[in-house]
Amino acid sequence: METLYLLSNTKLNRCNNTIKITTTSGIKKSFPVETLKHIIVIGSATFNSELSSFLGKNNIRVSFLDYYGNFSSSIEPCNRTQSGAVHLAQAKWILDDNKRLLVAKKIISVALHNIINNLKYYLYRGYKKLEPNIKKMLNYKTDLVKATSIEQMMGYEGQSRQTYYASWRIINPKLTIEKRTKRPPTDQINALLSFLNSLTYSLCKNELSKTHLDTSLSFIHAPTQSRASLSLDIAEIFKPILADKIIFRLYNKDIIHNSDFDQHENACLLNEKGRRKIIELFRKKTDQEKIHEFTGYRSLILKECYQLEAYLLELSEYKPYIQRI
Repeated sequence: METLYLLSNTKLNRCNNTIKITTTSGIKKSFPVETLKHIIVIGSATFNSELSSFLGKNNIRVSFLDYYGNFSSSIEPCNRTQSGAVHLAQAKWILDDNKRLLVAKKIISVALHNIINNLKYYLYRGYKKLEPNIKKMLNYKTDLVKATSIEQMMGYEGQSRQTYYASWRIINPKLTIEKRTKRPPTDQINALLSFLNSLTYSLCKNELSKTHLDTSLSFIHAPTQSRASLSLDIAEIFKPILADKIIFRLYNKDIIHNSDFDQHENACLLNEKGRRKIIELFRKKTDQEKIHEFTGYRSLILKECYQLEAYLLELSEYKPYIQRI
């Protein structure tokens, strides 16, 4: 198991070459460090500097999601793989506005292709009312390719995404999104989107750490010192597949219920029972689902990162992942 998800309030300790987890209910489990590469803390966790050092020496990342289910911070191993040649090439592409826009268009065009394919899946199964919205999104995608700046490109992307979310109610009335709200999410769909998007972002960040790419140098999102913005870029490709399709399944298969959420005055949050359901489905897609010759989307995301690295070094073409219907 490469990724460990911690939902309940837990205490972490080192025990020889294993990590010992103890929950507030007294459940104890141990995990060998040889197979563990990523810990995602969703509840609260207690550990000391000795364990933090132990995790770093064994190249184990720790990601933290906040109270609302959004990614908040991480602890990174200090000896991640680095390459001066890749760093210089990546910076060169970022500093050239035309080259940066070229890569950004490749990523966002495929991201739009993937959300359109999500709708086409249901169109081909009799949901004919989706057709006008799909045509509108295809027009936005055509305009996006002609954009002359990142800002103009993201304007078309935003319009397309609004049309996309407005189409969900056609698939299932329970999927209705009145307004996209994040901090905090105000309804069930927004709570699911925030939580699943954070899981996808954390996964992309973890896979990027296995390459030589600098996660702070991004093409779509503004490069900053405060976040791994390249992870956000890569996540755009896979959010329609890992986040949106899981949400569709939750409601179409009647897996999620009101009892899986805690509704507050100005916020709606997944409770522990609901989060367990989400993580079970997410883990199946990332580590078990068969996609062509790959097992799990984790492998596909890593391939995506390596392809981008090779492209920046001008070793091969970069063709982002397109999901089939």
